[in-house]
Amino acid sequence: MKNLNFYLPTRVIFGKGRISELSENLKDYKKILIVSGKSSFKKSGAYDKIKAQLKDKKLVYFSDVKENPDFPTLKKGSEIARKEKVELIMGVGGGSPMDAAKGIALLSTNEGDMKDYMKGKEVKKRPLPIVCIPTTSGTGSEVTPYAVFTDPVSKDKGGFANPGIFPIFSIIDPELTYSMPDEVLINTGIDALTHALEAYLSTKATPFNDVISIHAIEIIMGNLKDALKRDKEAMDRISYASMIAGIAITNAGTLLLHAMGYPLTVFHGIPHGKANAILLPAFLDFMRENSSVKEKVELLDGIFEEYGGIVKFLKEFNISTRLSENGIKEEEIKVFVEKTITKKNLKITPAKITKEDLYELYKGTF
Repeated sequence: MKNLNFYLPTRVIFGKGRISELSENLKDYKKILIVSGKSSFKKSGAYDKIKAQLKDKKLVYFSDVKENPDFPTLKKGSEIARKEKVELIMGVGGGSPMDAAKGIALLSTNEGDMKDYMKGKEVKKRPLPIVCIPTTSGTGSEVTPYAVFTDPVSKDKGGFANPGIFPIFSIIDPELTYSMPDEVLINTGIDALTHALEAYLSTKATPFNDVISIHAIEIIMGNLKDALKRDKEAMDRISYASMIAGIAITNAGTLLLHAMGYPLTVFHGIPHGKANAILLPAFLDFMRENSSVKEKVELLDGIFEEYGGIVKFLKEFNISTRLSENGIKEEEIKVFVEKTITKKNLKITPAKITKEDLYELYKGTF
């Protein structure tokens, strides 16, 4: 058997209504920076519930986080954290606020720009402690040492990893996800699905991690449709699956699919989960033909067959898997290839991947 590494220092607090346990877990902190988006923080009910519990704390709010947080946002947030001398960073919302909280926590104790750290600069000081409270069910950021940031100048998007940005604890309260718009529910649910799928196929996968990955895939495939009908039990299961899919990528990473999806988001504003969904069938076709884990792809095909195949499953959520139907032009492929070929995700994808392969993969989706 392969050697096994498994590391998850984040304490997970999962369950309906468990946001009520926030204050008892923050007794040692007096000044807190809350990082969020502008609308979901209040619509989800998280704002009122957090404010009511933390009346004895000094709360500083940073709500300037937009989808796909960029370097200037992180710098601005860290400047506020330093000025206010906060002791902890709390990310509340979807993947963007939680990832931004991680970047802000790092820059609050370390000099320089996040761009430098993404290029390999040493993180010399431990980031401020981080707590995550998701209000969507897809990113898994609440249990990972990862964050994804965008460089608005180079039009590049990529992941950053450091053990210091693991949240010290996360509260996953499914009730906070009930206000998600349909589109967000679909996109984040598919994002969680691809997390589990890619972790399962990864060269870093282990039998233990495979069990987690398949468990998440089966839950999402079996519950996403009912979750869209606002079945609360199904929505609870999607929150749970998102969390365990996050655990799966913590130990096995994401692959070529995520890397190929980044340019769709940066250049066309396509939500991250939807970008993955658009490219998912083509990615699976490539893996079926070229990977060293064909038996795993076959197992996935067997799971998808129950739902009429992955393309039919995605179409039920009105997701077109053709790039041309998503506003993308064929002449953009070369730029996408150059942005993708350098990503670390390719190194743990169990297949040899060339620029020519990437070009044909993108082109095949038109």
